[in-house]
Amino acid sequence: MRIPRRRDGGQASLELLGILPLLFLGLLAALQIAFTVSAVEATTTAARAAARATSTGASADAAARAAVPGWVAQRMTVVVQADGVVAITSRIPIIVPLRGFPNGPEVSRRAYFPPERP
Repeated sequence: MRIPRRRDGGQASLELLGILPLLFLGLLAALQIAFTVSAVEATTTAARAAARATSTGASADAAARAAVPGWVAQRMTVVVQADGVVAITSRIPIIVPLRGFPNGPEVSRRAYFPPERP
């Protein structure tokens, strides 16, 4: 006499289907964190490059934009203050637009290098 087997072959597929949205949200969160960290680091690099250029008399805007990837440069503003301090503000790109941040939050960095003496 044979014992009938349970037919639960599709249960694993249904469990995987149930967890896929959570995996997708985790992937989106990881990508957003990567964009945020990269944008903050690039803004810091741009501020230092612009301050270095200002101290030598070169264009701060050109130096800042050359020091960062294009996706950061197009969202960035460069302000050189009268005392030689360079302020860089850029927007962090967001993957899924939220109600409070349609354009993404801003990150700002300031840097200063003393002027070079000939």
